[in-house]
Amino acid sequence: MTSAKGKRSTGNSAKEEIKNEICNLEEIEKIRKSIEESPKNYNKLVRLLKNLHTLISLLNDANLGEVDSDFMSIARSLIYSLYRIFSHLISKRLLKVFKGISEQEETVRKWLISKYESFQKELFDLWSIQFFTASIATLKIDVLENLMKLVQDEGKYLGPSVDEAYFPTLRYRKILQNLLVSGDEKSINEEDGYTDDYLLLEFKETYFEKYWDLKFYFFSELPHIEEELRESGKGHRMVFSKLVALTKSAPVYDLKNKEEITEMPVWVENAPQNTMYSVNTFRNNFERTWIGALNLQNLSKKEYSSALAILHKRIIPFFGDAQKLMDFLTASYTLGVNTKDGLLAILALNGLWELMKSYNLEYPNFYTNLYAILTPELLHLKEKSRFFRLLDLFMSSTHLPASIVASFIKRLARLCLTAPPSSIICVIPFIYNLIRKHGHSTCMLLIHSTTTTEEDAEYEDPFDENETDPSKTEALGSSIWELETMINHYHPNVSALVKIFTQHFTKYSYNMEDFLDWSYAKLIDAEMKKRFKGDLGVEFEKWNGMFGDEGYMSDYLY
Repeated sequence: MTSAKGKRSTGNSAKEEIKNEICNLEEIEKIRKSIEESPKNYNKLVRLLKNLHTLISLLNDANLGEVDSDFMSIARSLIYSLYRIFSHLISKRLLKVFKGISEQEETVRKWLISKYESFQKELFDLWSIQFFTASIATLKIDVLENLMKLVQDEGKYLGPSVDEAYFPTLRYRKILQNLLVSGDEKSINEEDGYTDDYLLLEFKETYFEKYWDLKFYFFSELPHIEEELRESGKGHRMVFSKLVALTKSAPVYDLKNKEEITEMPVWVENAPQNTMYSVNTFRNNFERTWIGALNLQNLSKKEYSSALAILHKRIIPFFGDAQKLMDFLTASYTLGVNTKDGLLAILALNGLWELMKSYNLEYPNFYTNLYAILTPELLHLKEKSRFFRLLDLFMSSTHLPASIVASFIKRLARLCLTAPPSSIICVIPFIYNLIRKHGHSTCMLLIHSTTTTEEDAEYEDPFDENETDPSKTEALGSSIWELETMINHYHPNVSALVKIFTQHFTKYSYNMEDFLDWSYAKLIDAEMKKRFKGDLGVEFEKWNGMFGDEGYMSDYLY
């Protein structure tokens, strides 16, 4: 049979030619029943599979244009009928070769198994179709449903014996492998590294999050898939982004109530409970999965950031040995600093902070590395709100030495000299909160410094902005004169806000959430909507022209 792709001409004539070759709905149903009734009709499987191959080739051929509803109905009927046929064969245990059967029976069973594999390959080919239509999307979801039902059937009938616990791991692995690599890499959001693939969403909501055995064996089989990806070098970006998407939505289980996993429903009733309800085994598989994912080649910085963003809540708590992430986090921080990607660096430090806080990891250079992130580029990032939330967390310890706190205050004040107003508005309340929170009397000298007098001919700031160690910058001997200059800032919001430092420190700490999401657009919008009381004083001079004898500029040009 000639495939729909290749020699056929395009257009209606090609469609009519294909329509004449394939079975109609009544014929499909008739063939299905005949195969289920007698082994003599097994050969009719070949015709159905060829029809399915032709239709999938047609769906994958963009030159043939939009596929009409008749073709879609036939494709859906073919897939469902073939599913029912193989489900029937599985229930009769005809897709398994046992000892003691005759040579002829063994030949027949191996042939049926090969057709079963061909059927699933055709379904995976359908998943690989790149272009999107609503009908194709629905068909792909139908394929997922049929494949998952076959996993259920195999678990029930194809084990070593009917009563013995069994989960079809190899079948499930093939489904996962094709599910995770399906789709177009262009669907990966370049902003955050996530993918919003509808097929993955269906898998997540209908299967992954509802059935514990499917979740357990997902993390059990994924390391094998990752190993194949490393060897082939293909599809790793899709797998990584989909793994992040599956992990980020919710914890894989309730850490406070681990025993509740035994109450979750299972998809395969015959799945081995002793294995899948072992929390330690699950944690080891989860750890292997994520370490393997983080070692995939050619991941972009955005993809690293997408994993780092969920590391502290969704990954580290479920690791058997979280300190295995130390090298990855250190390398991510170095990459962020070397490429001047402040967000990547701060997210890496957030992971290290979680290891220090929850696992007693020693990382003596934490605040030195955090200090190194405070560069002029940082306050120009659109992700600055996330940065300040994390920085507020890192600076929350009341045991920080005054010299380190003063260095961070001084560095942030210095950055305000070249920062946009929307960032300065974040820095001013942040510095105010730092001084209040730590309550160091020495830090107050940054506001009321007495190291110089008005009679001094020239003031030299002792702060060493080139020093990388925040404990050695001599910031305590300096002052935040940079913020005093902000009193004369051109933007009225900045000028008004910074005056808090000229008043007594009796005000409560600021709620930083009120300042983190400001932008140029929001500042301008606030000014445009501001209501003024009374008349505004303005100066206006009427000009008769821009240039010439009567123009204002002529006095300067001639």
